[in-house]
Amino acid sequence: MIDTIGVKSILRLKGLIEEQLGWGQTEQWRSYDFEKLSGKIHQKTGVVLSISTLKRIFGKVTYESSPSVTTLNTLSQFVGFEDWRAFCNSDRDNNQSAEVPNEDSKHQRIEINQKKSRLLLKVVLMLAVSLLGGLAIFYIFSKKKAANQYSFSSKTIQTQGLPNSVIFDYDASAAGENDSVFIAQSWDVRRKVPVSRTDKHHSAIYYYPGYFKAKLIVGNQIVKEHDIQIKTNGWLGLIAADWGKEPFYFKQNEIIGAGEIFVSEALLQKYNIPTLPELPSVRLFNQKDIHGILTDYFTYETELKSEHGGGSNNSCQRVEVLLHSKNGILIVPLVHPACVGDISLAAYGFYTDSQNDDLSGFGCNLNDWVKLKVVCNNRRIQFLVNGREAYKTIITDPATEIVGVQYRLKGPAAVRNTRLQGKSANQVIF
Repeated sequence: MIDTIGVKSILRLKGLIEEQLGWGQTEQWRSYDFEKLSGKIHQKTGVVLSISTLKRIFGKVTYESSPSVTTLNTLSQFVGFEDWRAFCNSDRDNNQSAEVPNEDSKHQRIEINQKKSRLLLKVVLMLAVSLLGGLAIFYIFSKKKAANQYSFSSKTIQTQGLPNSVIFDYDASAAGENDSVFIAQSWDVRRKVPVSRTDKHHSAIYYYPGYFKAKLIVGNQIVKEHDIQIKTNGWLGLIAADWGKEPFYFKQNEIIGAGEIFVSEALLQKYNIPTLPELPSVRLFNQKDIHGILTDYFTYETELKSEHGGGSNNSCQRVEVLLHSKNGILIVPLVHPACVGDISLAAYGFYTDSQNDDLSGFGCNLNDWVKLKVVCNNRRIQFLVNGREAYKTIITDPATEIVGVQYRLKGPAAVRNTRLQGKSANQVIF
């Protein structure tokens, strides 16, 4: 059991993590934020805390038992302490130093203490500035020197099309004999594989298209990273699978016809893909070289529908429309009006959800064609559903090039009239 002091220490520990990350209060976090936190903790401490464990710690999931010492040690190390005991001791020291002196002696010592405090504060500030400056210079040069000891590059086997293999060429011979060396295929450092520090090559398969940032990791430090774009050959349709497993790919001529990109119920039946009790997760992608259309000035238009079969568990008709950029992502939700109470919106650094915002404008009947239009002008972005404004906000990420589109749907679905236009009137028809 955790005593009263321990409970207060846990609250302070969670507060320090919130302050360190700067992502806002944890009550507003989504699963994506806990995934990122798990990756950051692993990168810094070498310990993987599951998303469910983090959700329990931060009160997103009800759980009666106390956190394990291993979990508390790891979180304490993440905020800069040796372990949980050291963190608690620092808490007790703070509490003791905050005790109010006796009334009889307080007035006798206050003037002396004030003078000592002012003098001590000046000395500490001078030392801190000098120390931090020296440490910053040392860190910058040591990190640069360490990174220059390694090399990391890659080449794709196919210029486009899925699946696609990537050959990584690396040199990690500068790593110590006891250092672990890993390659991560994307930004998610938890999804990494160990490699030998004495080898020079590693191969990996990418099952989904996208714009990824591959990383070479030595110990807990990312020493090299570079971008990889996995492109499609026009439109790609598939049934999603669990991470690391190959999805089911449709032939291109099976999903393109009469001005539409579609996955029909007949096509699902052809391959014996079940639609009950759950409809399959359908993904439509178009990822290619797009130059000059940036996230701060663009217009994106598309039409789509999601036809749910009778008896299937898809009454909400959830759809997500994604617009990928080199450094971020836009995710627009569309859903049956009755289900607007559980959706979220992401737009190149901006995030909100229906628990904290009115997203009812994204409710629509997806049995019929729905027109979605996104207009961004000097970072001011507006979302229109069937010609009516659903939401508007300001994006925060630096402007980068848009590189592809994706649709996440359930069961039979169709897309048409998709185009992207940039500031200088350059246009891409998908």
